[in-house]
Amino acid sequence: MTHASGHDGPVGTDRERLADVQHVLHGEEGSGSWRSLLYTLYVVALLSGIYGFTVLRGVVEVAHLPARGVSLGPTSGVGALVLGGVVALVVVLALLAHATGRRRGPVTPDLPWLDHVATGPADRRLVLREAWRLPATGLLVGGTLVASVLGAAVWGGGAAGPAAAVTGLAVGVLGSTTVLLAWLAGQLAADDHAGMRTGAALRTAARPGTALRALGLDGLRAHSARSARLGGGVLAGDPRAIRLEAASPVRRGRTWRLRSRGPVRTVLARDLLGLRRQPFLVVGSAVLLLAAGVALGAVVAGRPGNIVPAALCALLFHLGAGPVAEGLRLLGDTLGAPRLLGGSVTREAVAHTAAPAALVLVVAVPAAGVTAGLLAGGVAAATAALVTASVGAVVLGSQWLAAFRVMPPSFAFLPDVGPQVLLAWLAVPLLVSAGAGVVVVQTLLAATAGVPLAAASAALAVVVVWLRAHGVLGRASSAHRD
Repeated sequence: MTHASGHDGPVGTDRERLADVQHVLHGEEGSGSWRSLLYTLYVVALLSGIYGFTVLRGVVEVAHLPARGVSLGPTSGVGALVLGGVVALVVVLALLAHATGRRRGPVTPDLPWLDHVATGPADRRLVLREAWRLPATGLLVGGTLVASVLGAAVWGGGAAGPAAAVTGLAVGVLGSTTVLLAWLAGQLAADDHAGMRTGAALRTAARPGTALRALGLDGLRAHSARSARLGGGVLAGDPRAIRLEAASPVRRGRTWRLRSRGPVRTVLARDLLGLRRQPFLVVGSAVLLLAAGVALGAVVAGRPGNIVPAALCALLFHLGAGPVAEGLRLLGDTLGAPRLLGGSVTREAVAHTAAPAALVLVVAVPAAGVTAGLLAGGVAAATAALVTASVGAVVLGSQWLAAFRVMPPSFAFLPDVGPQVLLAWLAVPLLVSAGAGVVVVQTLLAATAGVPLAAASAALAVVVVWLRAHGVLGRASSAHRD
């Protein structure tokens, strides 16, 4: 057998050599990677089964779909439409995974392993096997768990029969496999040693053993080094470092130039130019905001009894506004530098907020109004437009919280509680969007029902979020000056 390294020898000998290497490096206990992964999957399965299933089943029950004559079973018309949407989502995730694989693929062994083991005579498929199996197992099991819980929640909520749970399991397995192979194909397509186009990379990724042998050492080193830098950025709580490593170089529109139009209009033109160079950001934001608007319009029309649907809509709004708020994040990264255009930092931040605000007004507000109008009439349409604009104001304020935060608290660097504190610190903008968004939705719906001072409470929630956002900007500016 001829190996990728050019060595001819029995595979059994390679297995024995690698076993000796593992023993020398990690002893009898091994590296512990599999134990950590299995424990993580166990925790995810436990939380998904207890909390995820319960919350999602509650959302389905609140929707009262059976009472409305709607079934989400795969054999019904609505269920087939939902299943088609899930398939489209899997396709989108596969495309994103392929693009991600070009920057950071699934096969990223440690650099010392590449330098001292992968360069040896052992079969590269065996050398890279564990580095491939760890992320593959995590993605396959995690994706299957999520889809299975969704299917089981639809069944448990009475919106479909047992076929929904079986369909969720099948979609989870097939969808996770598709995303995983697209991720590996992206790494193959970006590898100069493999020298494959996208089609050939996809065909080779279907045979993981062959794909592992095709990966070159230079490409593996680049992906592993980038993975280490991404991990360092996460541990340090440095979103700028993470974005710089994760983002692909922008090659579109490099000949387009930005001209001076005054302090405010130049900032607006700069954001517009950046979005023209990265149109996928606009498309992704528009899709997410469209979905958020439709969902929020349905919430306003249905007036559910619990707050979970409103919280999910606010989270979807936050995720949709984020990609086009790149100008805010760049401003946060350069707060310590002199303002070349003059004026205050606050005015520049407000100008950078125009792009996500415009997309919310153009996409989400009309979508919510049309959806509520079709479901419950003209009054609901006007209410949905007002609610959506108010939730959008909250979400834009939380984008300031995400863009202008400074270093994480010192507890984030402690060995025991550090990861939990860091995750909580990173999740603050999302939690603000969800919490304040729920307050705005519920109080405005109460105001339309004649509850006194409800509208004032909604306005107060928006004002509090923006006061907090302005305070964060001020502290970040002072920290960068110091």
